[in-house]
Amino acid sequence: MELEDRLPPSVAHFIHFLAEYAKGYDNHLKWNEQARFKADLMNSKARWDRVDVEAFRAKCKAEGMRSEDYEELVDWLKKAQAGRRLVPTRTYRDYKWHEPPEPPEPSERISYTNDNW
Repeated sequence: MELEDRLPPSVAHFIHFLAEYAKGYDNHLKWNEQARFKADLMNSKARWDRVDVEAFRAKCKAEGMRSEDYEELVDWLKKAQAGRRLVPTRTYRDYKWHEPPEPPEPSERISYTNDNW
């Protein structure tokens, strides 16, 4: 797995997702995005166990999130890594962030030239 900004790609992509949604609401992270984050922390513990907290904070800041929002996310990340239980709202209780698939290697890509038809 190749790291992006010292973070796994799925974590970096999730931070980008949260930051983009926050931008749509005057750069404020809404309750439902917070609930998605909490739920994924609880439902995908293997994804978050080894995430470097400072790298996480730096990525949130680089994505343009407000300090109030990313400090709250960092606090939840630390609690989850310490084994504490976080309770998201009922709507998002079973939510898991779907990691985007890794792009195929150039040799594995299918070419749709006339020779292959």
